[in-house]
Amino acid sequence: MAFTYADVAWLAEDDELGDLWCLTFVRGVSEVEALRRLGADQESIRPLTYDELIDDGLFPETVLAGRVGDWTVLIEESGWTCTEADKAQALSAGTVAVAVLRHDYASDDFVYAVDGELVTYFNPGIPIWRHGSDPDRLNDLMRQVGLEPDDVPGTGVKAPSSASGALLLAARLTGVVLTPEIVKGPLMSGVVG
Repeated sequence: MAFTYADVAWLAEDDELGDLWCLTFVRGVSEVEALRRLGADQESIRPLTYDELIDDGLFPETVLAGRVGDWTVLIEESGWTCTEADKAQALSAGTVAVAVLRHDYASDDFVYAVDGELVTYFNPGIPIWRHGSDPDRLNDLMRQVGLEPDDVPGTGVKAPSSASGALLLAARLTGVVLTPEIVKGPLMSGVVG
């Protein structure tokens, strides 16, 4: 399925999760295993809804995890643990991890890791500055979603919001688009901070 901006707009533009969040998709591992890879203590892993996370002020230390097909999605409210190199490497060991960080007060991030290796990572607002073992691997897909990998900042090229472009890139890589029903639960959670 070819996802479009309309599929991700509710997250990127409607501020559903606020102005600082991280969504990470990990293929083929359970919610509990993904939380353990982040360092969650077994005793802290329990069911929790997004509303309970917010109402009880359990963020950013508590990460939510839900299953969508073959992927586990990790939801960090006001956090970015999954974009840290060591965490992205741990999450992707033996599999693939894709992380999208929206951070309105600093910089957004996109991370693509495969089998413990950071393949490409970049700020979607400045996609020309990519890093990793194969920073150009996603260039064609980046172009398809409007994140021009060769555009120099300040050249006047109108790009999508960095969160929208990054979410659409993640959706096309994973085949997963989050819905409000998925985000609102039921979910697993674990304390990682």
